[in-house]
Amino acid sequence: MNKRPLTTIVTHILRCAFFLVLVFIGISMIRLAQGQPQSSKRSPINSETSRDGVRSTGAAKTTVKVHDTVSRPQIGIAASQQSYSVTNAGTPSGAICGVESRAAHGQIAPNTNGGTLNPVAFINPTTINSSGRVAFNSQVDGSDRNQGVFVADSDGTINAIAIGCGGLGGGGDTTSMCGDASPIGGHFGGFFFGTVFTPDINDAGDVLFFCDVNGGDSRRALFLYLGASGEIVKVAAVGDPSPIGGTFGAVGPGSLNNNGKVVFLASPVGETINSNLFMWDNGVVTKVAAVDDPAPGGGTFSALGTESFGFQDGTFIPIGPVPDINDSDQIAFRAIVSGGITGRGIIVRTGQVDEWYVKVPDPTPIGGTYLDMQAASINNAGQIAFFADYHPTPDTINSGWFAGAPGNWRKVVVFFDPIDGGQCLGLAYSRNPMQTIDAAGNVVFWANLDSNNPADRLVLGLTDGNLLIAARHDDPTPIGGTFGSMDAWPAVNGNVGTLNVATPGAQNGALSAHMAFNHCPSGTPTPTPTATPSTTPTPTATPTPTPSVTPSVTPRPTPTPRPIPTPRPRPTPPG
Repeated sequence: MNKRPLTTIVTHILRCAFFLVLVFIGISMIRLAQGQPQSSKRSPINSETSRDGVRSTGAAKTTVKVHDTVSRPQIGIAASQQSYSVTNAGTPSGAICGVESRAAHGQIAPNTNGGTLNPVAFINPTTINSSGRVAFNSQVDGSDRNQGVFVADSDGTINAIAIGCGGLGGGGDTTSMCGDASPIGGHFGGFFFGTVFTPDINDAGDVLFFCDVNGGDSRRALFLYLGASGEIVKVAAVGDPSPIGGTFGAVGPGSLNNNGKVVFLASPVGETINSNLFMWDNGVVTKVAAVDDPAPGGGTFSALGTESFGFQDGTFIPIGPVPDINDSDQIAFRAIVSGGITGRGIIVRTGQVDEWYVKVPDPTPIGGTYLDMQAASINNAGQIAFFADYHPTPDTINSGWFAGAPGNWRKVVVFFDPIDGGQCLGLAYSRNPMQTIDAAGNVVFWANLDSNNPADRLVLGLTDGNLLIAARHDDPTPIGGTFGSMDAWPAVNGNVGTLNVATPGAQNGALSAHMAFNHCPSGTPTPTPTATPSTTPTPTATPTPTPSVTPSVTPRPTPTPRPIPTPRPRPTPPG
């Protein structure tokens, strides 16, 4: 085995682990995924388990993956013998008919002067378009041009969208100028890695990505690569005028539709947690929703974007929950409300009309009522998929994935459901721009079947209630070796979904890879799996000199420590 790439990726993993430990410590500081507004002037509505919740005693432990390797224990959950799920034991309609490699560790990274990909795929997701092309961020070994955003086609061809260099995003490096030229002047510098900074791709090959800029008009921006022309344009940058007044103090990631429209997060100057929602359309930025805007049914929005990361350079980035937009320009977003008919829920905007698709405490399709939910993905039929906490009974709590539209909801999976001969003990929060629901309404998700050991499954939840297993931990991979740890935020488009996974024992020392699985519904022909092309060279086992600036020696940006607030119990949502 090539020892240098192994050392590089182990160093990277250790650096990521240190970063994630700090992030985990900081979760209470930023109310990650809790939706609690920072200002005491706004009602602090919160979805933590109430003190009256029933803890699972003697049952298997369950966990929810929040981002990267950070997870939270699911406390107060209904015990396994109290599962309220409905399981369809019928025959699934269709099959998983192949898994193909798209891009692997050690493959040549285009436009980097001979560098090689170091994608760390199990914590860096991909998005996918209808042709099976995936978009991803990757660090690069063996070159000063050491990071960037790439796309990989179904035949294994890899192309560079934008290349940066120097320290990683948020690390404070402002001087490295060996990256590609930026449309706002200067050069692309550090990119951001992990679940929340995944680039998005549409069917035209447009790619939405986020990075730092050295020597430009702004330090940081959200950019759009236009597939038809190869041009890169600015969507929004720190310091740009905001359509609601003032300027953007921080800009975050977003989602992209097939019309080239983008919905994204941005915060005003001085705000480090809460963010508002905006849309970009052909160079024009407009407001989608902002704090204090009226909510449907009464009340006002008290929080929209409620997740934020702090970085080593002293800056903050709003990271979620990211809204989603379909090709009819319907926009789905999670909102927290003061003084309205609900405390929180998921809104879908159609035209200029906002509608509560699902809200607390609506009934779930399997009984009980919703307690909390994360942002939803929306397909072109107006169906959404979302992760939610719910009360099976007034004194118990469970969590899982749900999908559908008003009047036609279904459960996809909840904790303790049977999966592949085991039991569901691990799930993950919804994360846009990873599209979780396809055009037919099928939902892709990650699950773990063991509380103490990795037993990853990549699963497609079909509209008929059945589950198709796309990949299992320890199964053989298309590039040799076996599937190891899987990224928990897959995406699906048409009949193709993503699999981002560690690949121990793979050919040429590939330690992880971005892959795609094919779903063949009943009556469709089985495609011939595409092998990784021989035209994409891989490095030999001969170690190459370590460049002066590579990911292995660039410290991972760490969150800025902030005072830990006094924990406050969450009230039970009104009945």
